Amino acid sequence: MNCSDTTRLCTSFLAFKPNQNQTFSVIQSMFDALPADITADVSGYTYVRKNCSCLTTTHQYTTNTTFTVRQNRSYISEAVVSAYSGLAFPPNTTRGAPAGAVVSVQLLCGCSSGLWNYLMSYVTVSGDSVQSLSSRFGVSMDRIEEVNGISNPDNITIGDVFYIPLDSVPGEPYETSEINPPAPSPAPASTNSNISGF
Repeated sequence: MNCSDTTRLCTSFLAFKPNQNQTFSVIQSMFDALPADITADVSGYTYVRKNCSCLTTTHQYTTNTTFTVRQNRSYISEAVVSAYSGLAFPPNTTRGAPAGAVVSVQLLCGCSSGLWNYLMSYVTVSGDSVQSLSSRFGVSMDRIEEVNGISNPDNITIGDVFYIPLDSVPGEPYETSEINPPAPSPAPASTNSNISGF
């Protein structure tokens, strides 16, 4: 999302669908977020609250984070694109990405023009439409089209970043107990009254 006021700072949200290896603690680390800044919904998405500002070099709204590479990759940009599913500016480097490397990452975000409390960055997936996003997030189709400059709502490309205008925080408090369930209790020891030698 383009911007011009490089002194502006706002609260924004990023919608992220973690894979099975991206636990709550990994998500916290990936987004440099506190537990209270992460919410979730029943569809498997997490919503991360981040401060968003206008980057002076590109005049795009971004938020900063750091990413720890989990497994060796040929390039840093490959690791970042894979991890953030389209929410990040790929770093402009051909440097390799060994496991354990810590990389500075800029994530796409947006600041509301004042008509809504927040904008949420959302990467479109197969099956998404303006109508389905409107229904899912409780926002009018007109608002989504206006914020994103959509002239043809039937022409959505998978992987595009949309900005969803919100009046309230998305999702519910993240239930860490659902993500990291307690270990199962050990089975009770069997009692056998026919033990020889007694």
